[in-house]
Amino acid sequence: MTPDPLDSILERSAPATSEADASDLRAMIASARAQVRRPRRRRLGIVAGALALALAGGASFAAASSSWDWNAGMNPNRSHTYTSPTWGECELRVGNIVAANPLRQFELDRAIDDWFATADVAAEVEPYIAGHLAVLEGDQSDATDPRSADAYYWVAVDEALGDAMSAGLSERGFDNASISTGSGQVHCEGEQWK
Repeated sequence: MTPDPLDSILERSAPATSEADASDLRAMIASARAQVRRPRRRRLGIVAGALALALAGGASFAAASSSWDWNAGMNPNRSHTYTSPTWGECELRVGNIVAANPLRQFELDRAIDDWFATADVAAEVEPYIAGHLAVLEGDQSDATDPRSADAYYWVAVDEALGDAMSAGLSERGFDNASISTGSGQVHCEGEQWK
């Protein structure tokens, strides 16, 4: 086979390289693993346990009225309203949603805003609520607490909103691994935490 003169020129113009030291490679891999944030996975069982604890009296730190302020980052354009069993009309806001890759944060924010602006959020959330509610109501350890129906419904709606938003973001190029953290907050007309 006759060597091509262009191949010879390209080979000569390539920058000089050296073999990477195996210990340096191991150190780089260990450093990269230490910096990777694992995506927060929602675990309904953990939420249900925390909810049961809160209903058993652990929520004494919460105010007894709906005059709370919204936490920083709770965007009113990223909200869903629903009717709670006894607390009446509620607004659930999501915020502080952080991209796993900081370079995609702007793109993620646009995708979230687009989903809330274009989706029928109530219709998207509705199919998920019953499944989450069934799991939560399976543990009736606090069935005598008059707040349990409202608290269970709130957690079910919160989880359902997360599922619906996740499906919408998936269509926009963001899977669950693309998001590292997020939070939500609810206020209802007649909420009672004490």
